Amino acid sequence: MSSREPEIDILMATWNGSRFIGEQLESIFGQRLQNFRLIVRDDGSGDSTLDIVEQYRSRYSDRVVVRENPSRQGACRTFSLLAEESTAPYIAFCDQDDIWREDKLELGYTAAKHVEAEHGVHTPVLVFSDLELIGEDSKRLAPSMWKMKHVNPHRASLGTMLVQNLVSGCTVLGNRSLLVSGIPIPHGAIMHDFWLGLVAAAFGILHPLNETTVRYRQHQNNTLGSGSGWRIANALKLLVCDDPGFRNEIEASRRQSRNFADRYASQLSAQQREILQAWSKSQDLPALVRQWILYRNGLRRTSLLNNLGFLARV
Repeated sequence: MSSREPEIDILMATWNGSRFIGEQLESIFGQRLQNFRLIVRDDGSGDSTLDIVEQYRSRYSDRVVVRENPSRQGACRTFSLLAEESTAPYIAFCDQDDIWREDKLELGYTAAKHVEAEHGVHTPVLVFSDLELIGEDSKRLAPSMWKMKHVNPHRASLGTMLVQNLVSGCTVLGNRSLLVSGIPIPHGAIMHDFWLGLVAAAFGILHPLNETTVRYRQHQNNTLGSGSGWRIANALKLLVCDDPGFRNEIEASRRQSRNFADRYASQLSAQQREILQAWSKSQDLPALVRQWILYRNGLRRTSLLNNLGFLARV
């Protein structure tokens, strides 16, 4: 890399990732766009993860920074600390076990530049994409997570983002204004990508790319995997029986919305405050009234199939 300051900080959180991290690192240093710095923060690995990272730091000494948490912090907090350390104009979040397409950074960076040219550099911008799902052996499981989960990120809004995270963190490229607006990520956030997606939806631009820029690996140690996706059977199941996992997801989302409303109280429009209040307090209303208020405020998922189960149990 030249003596120029890096244009992008790649923020990688690690924990016991030795099995797959080599492939992830190779795909990073094989990117077409090379003006980046990689900041790795380890969350107390007990395997050879840091040894592997050190091999890359020795090869790219001016481009790799390694930090270690003094105690276990979890994925969301680790990514928050990484975001707080970043100084580059743009950031890209990175998992430890995926494989990036060689033009991933280039596509995200170009899109972010175009959005900034139209809306200004002070507008929070979050570019994200679809993913290809792969297994532990790197063989394809599904060509598109968006199609598998029946989501339409082009319908993303504050209302849709409150009830369903449409942003996969490992695909994100965000600008400095997004970080300035979004950090520190609070303890009440579900995940870093969810929180920053809300920031972009409320105060900036969410820009989905119709590309699969990441081969997203599914294995037993994923912090948050893709899940099985929303099939008709899943949606119909929620119509007739309770699902504790779904309940927990909804309650966590409502807590996050209250955190968001408190943090940005002075910046929210009257309409945005109404949307956040409708979501965080609607559980106390009669079912039909609740469903009407959610619908009126755009608090719905992005496809009919997803809404079958959502509206029946929310």
